[in-house]
Amino acid sequence: MDWELFQQQLVSGISIGAIYSLLAVGYALVYSVYNFTNWAFDGFMVFGTFMGFSAIISLALPLWLAVIISICLTVALSVTVETTSYRPLRLRKAPRLFMMISAMGVNLAIVNTLNLIYGGLFRRFPFEDLEPIFLGGISIGRMDLIAMVISAAVLVLLWGFLYRTKLGLGILASSVDILTASLMGINNNAVAIAVFTITGVLSSVAGLFFGMKYAVYPTMGSITIKAMIASIIGGLGSLPGAVIGSMILGVLETLVAGYISSTYRDMFSFAFLIVMLLFLPNGIMGKSMEEKL
Repeated sequence: MDWELFQQQLVSGISIGAIYSLLAVGYALVYSVYNFTNWAFDGFMVFGTFMGFSAIISLALPLWLAVIISICLTVALSVTVETTSYRPLRLRKAPRLFMMISAMGVNLAIVNTLNLIYGGLFRRFPFEDLEPIFLGGISIGRMDLIAMVISAAVLVLLWGFLYRTKLGLGILASSVDILTASLMGINNNAVAIAVFTITGVLSSVAGLFFGMKYAVYPTMGSITIKAMIASIIGGLGSLPGAVIGSMILGVLETLVAGYISSTYRDMFSFAFLIVMLLFLPNGIMGKSMEEKL
């Protein structure tokens, strides 16, 4: 085995896993509280990326300001979707399936609207290619390194918010039993706003990194299915599990692409998911529904 090639694939896998982890944590957070999959995450990611791209191209704003605008607009969209599409169903105690169908409809509306406005062309952020950093025979892209560091920082800040703030503890309590949490005085609507604010931030940051690394196009959000796979592998509803699952999936994909063929990368991802569900149906760190309730 070429040891340097293996190390190179490992580094690439971790950088991809860092992007997956932001999305997977968003999936896990919504599922842990509301027991449904937020399929609109795809649209949030694409929307945030296009808003950041437009701020740079159309308004000639610096990157840092474009990132702030992207995050703020994506958070506004995420919270709006929660209050207009999810909350009415939740208040009527509609089946979770209805919320998933609503999320799919929202996602289609966002993606198709962006496709109508911007077209289906691939676009690149107007940045010059940065020289990679070489450690021995391993090449580490500067954008990959930035993505890994910032993704780790965002996840650490999220952990601090959840475990060190009153609202964060309210989210954790709601993830155990939202009805009991509300009876104990926790405001369900405040929890919902906080959860979808967090998912807006995560989807925007992940989308910007993906767009800078690859390209910007209306269907780029299809990679969120990989984040969903990672979340299931780690254990739906488990935030640490989502991160672990993302890293495993990112490394697996790059090893398959490097040693076999990129053609089989997606096939191996789904095959690995099937194997995991056969032997660990609740994922690596997930809990069964009986344990959660």
